[in-house]
Amino acid sequence: MTRLHLAASLSLLLGACGLVPPNHLGGISASVSPMDYARRLCAHLDPESYSSCVSEVLDEVDRGQPNRLPPGYSTSGPFAVIMDGDVYIGDYRSSLFMADFRVSNGQHGCRGGYNAFTGSADAVFDVYCDDGRSGWADVIRAGDGRNGIGKIALDDGTEGDIVFGHLPLGDAGQRRNDAL
Repeated sequence: MTRLHLAASLSLLLGACGLVPPNHLGGISASVSPMDYARRLCAHLDPESYSSCVSEVLDEVDRGQPNRLPPGYSTSGPFAVIMDGDVYIGDYRSSLFMADFRVSNGQHGCRGGYNAFTGSADAVFDVYCDDGRSGWADVIRAGDGRNGIGKIALDDGTEGDIVFGHLPLGDAGQRRNDAL
């Protein structure tokens, strides 16, 4: 068996055993355009609201993030999950080998995390929601390492999008925490 066949068989076997989540983004960083953020954040809206939402997101990205973020802002920030037509807002924290997030839509919440020191083989978050659902989330950082996008999939078949960071979300997580 050639190395190519062995690698392909191993990839298929790992995917079939559930060790690699379906639709795994499989990367550390990528180029993320302002429209990538806008599409994810606004896709759940009706057509009349969609264009103004996209404009708001693009304006937020154009404003940019401060050149000097306060301490901790390079490893933490706002985090949004869009699923079932709802936007869950919260925040994330990360370090080199671990990360976690907490989000809420005002009625229900979800949290996720991974920790390389406790056996997480890659940066795929185990997700648990307070309504009993669980699943995984996979994120990919934009080239700056502070912002990004991702996917979430829960055991009941629910799927959604993730957007995180100060660039696309501004201080959305802080505004949400102040309101709660």
